[in-house]
Amino acid sequence: MTMTFEEIKTWRKQRFPFIMVDRVLEVEPGKRIKTLKNVTGNEVQFLGHFPDYAIMLGVFIVEAIGKCASILFIRTTSQGLNSGELLVPAAINDMRFFVSVLPFHPMALEANILKMVGRRRLWRGS
Repeated sequence: MTMTFEEIKTWRKQRFPFIMVDRVLEVEPGKRIKTLKNVTGNEVQFLGHFPDYAIMLGVFIVEAIGKCASILFIRTTSQGLNSGELLVPAAINDMRFFVSVLPFHPMALEANILKMVGRRRLWRGS
């Protein structure tokens, strides 16, 4: 199953500039998801980081991974769609960035469910 940008917007409460996922390439509810973020040169973060050598902040990369995982979570459980429900990452362990993300680089994002325990879900993003 794939999802277009317009479909993604219906599954996310956030709006510009924090949608962070442009396309769902694959999703297996309860298992895994692959998404795509097309990084463009006119995104807000590039205005000041760094003006002479634009580079995507790590916090925005983490945010994109979180959005990818949240779509999988919503597609799996239908939670997070109602008023007052928020999806937030519980922990991030040993995150490292080996390559800079620059304007016009596509970012492929993946999230896999490790274990589901009651209302708590544990995820692994890559």
